[in-house]
Amino acid sequence: MSPSEQPSARRLQRAGCWVVGLILAIVIVIFLARNIWHGEELQEDQARGGANVTQHTGKSYD
Repeated sequence: MSPSEQPSARRLQRAGCWVVGLILAIVIVIFLARNIWHGEELQEDQARGGANVTQHTGKSYD
């Protein structure tokens, strides 16, 4: 690519910011969706009596 065809430094910086912002947004959406899904699963488990999260019991090595 000749120097006249190369994008300016400012334009490259803006493109880099967009890419980083897009990746960050994807990570945040995945994190929030996973937390919502986990909350629903936990609620279903508690409704069936399968999850007891009010007490912490350690591993039993008996």
